[in-house]
Amino acid sequence: MASIEREVENGLLNAVSAVTGLNAYTSERGDARLLPNMVAQAQIGSEVLGPFTGVFSVPATITYTARADSITRVAFDAKFQDIMNQLYRAPDLPTYMTNVSSISVYVAKVTSESPQIIAQNRTWSKTITLDISATAKK
Repeated sequence: MASIEREVENGLLNAVSAVTGLNAYTSERGDARLLPNMVAQAQIGSEVLGPFTGVFSVPATITYTARADSITRVAFDAKFQDIMNQLYRAPDLPTYMTNVSSISVYVAKVTSESPQIIAQNRTWSKTITLDISATAKK
């Protein structure tokens, strides 16, 4: 089994894999990434429910980035809405992530989204922030 963080990242990318035309990456990819892309990043946090429970808070993000000169703002926003729609489909996100990974996800909720314009390379970027609670399957 990969680490809980990597399993969360892969589960999130699998959950939004129906959105086409994007390059998907996990946070471990440190070198150049092709645009447009979607990057999932998770970081293991503290244990929830008490010490030695094995249930961890795993804050995560999905960042969608595209070049401003190759896509219109309307098309960029529409693609972002496609990504958001995939996070709210049936089965719910915790059930889906549990089924496609080697972790059990108890809570996976979207807490915010934030837009950003990156001037040095003329890209648009939007980030979805999620609160996730997960543990390794036995």
